Amino acid sequence: MVIKKYTAKTEEEAVELAKKELGEDITVIHSRNVKPRGFFAFLKKMQVEITVAKEEEAARPVNQARDAVMEINRLREKSGKDEDIPAASAEIKKAPQSLSEAAVEEKLENIQNLLEQKLKGHSESVKDKKQPAEGSGHEADEKSKELVEFCRLLYNTLVENEVSERVANELVDDIKQNCADDMQMEHVLSHIYQKIILKFGRPGLISPAEKGPKVVFFIGPTGVGKTTTLAKIASKLRLSMDKRVILFTTDTYRISATDQLKTYAGILGTPFHIIYTPDELKENYEKYKEADYILIDTAGHSHNNEEQKKEMSTFLNVLKDEAECEYYLVVSATTKYKDLLAIADAYKELADYRLIFTKLDETKEVGNLLNLRLHTSASMSYVTNGQNVPDDIEEFNPQAMARGLLTDQD
Repeated sequence: MVIKKYTAKTEEEAVELAKKELGEDITVIHSRNVKPRGFFAFLKKMQVEITVAKEEEAARPVNQARDAVMEINRLREKSGKDEDIPAASAEIKKAPQSLSEAAVEEKLENIQNLLEQKLKGHSESVKDKKQPAEGSGHEADEKSKELVEFCRLLYNTLVENEVSERVANELVDDIKQNCADDMQMEHVLSHIYQKIILKFGRPGLISPAEKGPKVVFFIGPTGVGKTTTLAKIASKLRLSMDKRVILFTTDTYRISATDQLKTYAGILGTPFHIIYTPDELKENYEKYKEADYILIDTAGHSHNNEEQKKEMSTFLNVLKDEAECEYYLVVSATTKYKDLLAIADAYKELADYRLIFTKLDETKEVGNLLNLRLHTSASMSYVTNGQNVPDDIEEFNPQAMARGLLTDQD
């Protein structure tokens, strides 16, 4: 199934755009008014955004995806509370779209231009203070000063984006060790850009088990969005990939989270069970050997509570010898660095996890993603940037994150 959005002045014009690209046999599954973006947006009229679906050969009928989304929206409107049913988007994507190579190059060029402007200002300031003597020695000296200034600007930009001082110093030291004084600034920038990408590494994503269902545990402190993140992933697996998904929760403390997950399971047409003991988890796993994925929500707990950690450990290990298990630590990008380290260390005692960062829409400074990645050596996996299910989640993109860390957020 192909699902895409189109925006135009009227719904009719948007439909024509969709038909021009996808053909006549499309289905409009959602329509809404949207505000224009960009400069002078306030002078422009409202536009219409439609979401359309087109079936491919041997594809799952669109009706189930459309009905599921409509049901989520209906329940949300009925409840009137975001915390009960997070906003549902009509667009169910097969995979998050990454920026094109041209867009990457353009963004890097913008960063380079910013740095060059600052370096130029620095050079002119030095020139005004002292008239240079001619000769290659002076040119080499100027190149050296330029590289030093670049390193200073880089360090400040990284720290302003909340990269830890230790990590920022390591990146600056790498430039000093591997970049010659006379190297062009675009090459230095490219070097550090690639270095950050390598430090993030390739994302580790949820993948099918070789045999039987893949059991996926979502762990982490309370309030970071574990339940909503699980619902987003379940929706994509179920509706976009047509996988057989089962939902469990071991969180018997928060009734609201249990009710929320139960509602999503009903909408998606998947079984849902509340698990009270490790033995129950084992018994229910045996019932669903034909499933593709079993996604398990867990109770959040204080990383200082040893009793809760012991209880959690029992749940996380009960299926290790029988199933392929993966563990995803869900943390908020808005959490303080020291607290993130404490959380990460506490859960590292329980499982070999991958990292999911939530609430990227609530902060501009994303240095903690690199900090925690290097502190834990855990693979990055997904990031979320809102409450919309299933839209506001995407695979971690190391290129996009590297650009964010090299960009002045002011």
